[in-house]
Amino acid sequence: MTDPDVARATTSQARPAVWADAEAVSQTLARAFHDDPFMAYLFRDAASRPVKLPKVFRLLLKLGLPHGGCLVTSGCEAAALWRPPGHWDISWWHYIANATTFIDLLGADIPHALRALDLIEKKHPHTPHWYLQVLGTDTAKQGKGYAGLVMRRQLAIADAQGLPAHLESSKASNIPIYASYGFEVTGEINMPGGPTLYPMWRAAR
Repeated sequence: MTDPDVARATTSQARPAVWADAEAVSQTLARAFHDDPFMAYLFRDAASRPVKLPKVFRLLLKLGLPHGGCLVTSGCEAAALWRPPGHWDISWWHYIANATTFIDLLGADIPHALRALDLIEKKHPHTPHWYLQVLGTDTAKQGKGYAGLVMRRQLAIADAQGLPAHLESSKASNIPIYASYGFEVTGEINMPGGPTLYPMWRAAR
């Protein structure tokens, strides 16, 4: 018998996200990243993490929407936040403009978080590329093919533009998944006293 979720995934489509998707996207990504090592490293208070993660992804969606690279599946089962060439980083202006939100999310851990993000930025390639900032599937829908929809749609755009793509995997177990889309590990980013992130690069096609 066919799994009904797999059947739904095969008929689902990836589409550009809009702000009306903010609640669904933020909740989907928060559930997808509930056990993510890097999120646990940034937000060290486990008790407050379930409240803070939806706010984090809501903010990232807000910052990403103007660049046109935020994608969701038909029912928001999966979401991907891509950043276009030249816009892969969060500027200091965005930190300042959203200072109240950052303070609410991180509080006294702001220096800790900024050090972690600085380590990642120092390893980030500067060749023009599409940056997969976040990719996640709701826990109840994982393994059904939804993430592949948002991945393939944007990679097709990158290929049409002759551009490479970049991401950082926060779990070693996800490396084979990304490798299946043509990404290759280019090194390691070791967080002091924390997890290892794996930068991955997909050459232009």
